[in-house]
Amino acid sequence: MLLTPGQYFRLQGRKPRKRFGQHFLSQSGTAEKIVASADLDQNDVAVEVGPGLGALTRHILHRVNRLHLVELDRDLAGYLKENLEPGNCRVEVHQQDVMTFDFSSLSRREGRRMVLLGNLPYNISSPLLFHILSSGPAVKRAVFMVQREVGERIAAEAGGKDYGVLSVLLGICSTVRPLFTVDPSQFYPPPRVDSLVVRIDFPDEPPAVGLFFDFLRRLVSVSFQKRRKTLQNSLKGSGWFQAEVLDEAFRACGIDPRRRPETLRPEEFLKLAEFLYRRGKR
Repeated sequence: MLLTPGQYFRLQGRKPRKRFGQHFLSQSGTAEKIVASADLDQNDVAVEVGPGLGALTRHILHRVNRLHLVELDRDLAGYLKENLEPGNCRVEVHQQDVMTFDFSSLSRREGRRMVLLGNLPYNISSPLLFHILSSGPAVKRAVFMVQREVGERIAAEAGGKDYGVLSVLLGICSTVRPLFTVDPSQFYPPPRVDSLVVRIDFPDEPPAVGLFFDFLRRLVSVSFQKRRKTLQNSLKGSGWFQAEVLDEAFRACGIDPRRRPETLRPEEFLKLAEFLYRRGKR
């Protein structure tokens, strides 16, 4: 039987660990709503990131045949191993930092793409999304609860103040939908900010960015380093490309170099990156 956060920490005589960014969802109804948003079926392989005390886990267990739990906290990982009642679901607990977790390897082992869920610690939300993006086609969709500010940033569209590197890369590789907000009172202990649940869907045939994802990410990152500069000045000022190569790329892609990076749609960044990557291979 899984305990509530209050019950668990009273029995343990300690408090949630700040260094792990631990805020435990305590409302079962909200947990059920998050899991339902993932549209799981029995054939799915689910991976829960940071299951903690199992708020989401208990609602996932009977929806899938395979569930992997990735938990950094050694005490919580041990607790999950001892207390889960899997029923018809085979569960594997990985006591590991999710930033070192090999999603691609697990996907190959399971023979299918995976569904990810989790209430993400605020300090790893963005790095984890970059890590997932670099994992290629291993993930078919994810439902995450993140800090509201992070959620708004990853779902931002071109032209807005929240639009940035992560918005572009997710826009190239996936479709992001903000679902609903969760207020601090639903957590133990309550954080200081609202949370936002987002769903990220990756297409059945993802864009072929695997071979040059690092190149694409660097190009977008350099473009946004100084948001008020034009695209031309940002890229030429980086010293990464020769000026004549960039001029050729802008002409070939039909992109006005005087535009600011936040005005470029994800597909325009992809087109520019593909041209420059091929040009560099000549």
